[in-house]
Amino acid sequence: MGRYVPKTYKNRRLLRIILGTAIFLTLAAVVIFLLLFFVLENYFIDGRLEIPWLVE
Repeated sequence: MGRYVPKTYKNRRLLRIILGTAIFLTLAAVVIFLLLFFVLENYFIDGRLEIPWLVE
């Protein structure tokens, strides 16, 4: 691998950082959504979300 030389046409370091961050955030959002979906699945009653500790 070559060394980091700023302002050259082969320098794609910033693009890799941005792309890696975007992929990481997307995967994290999907994992959190799936985790919440399966955890809260038991609390859906008649199409409404009824969580016992939030019921008045």
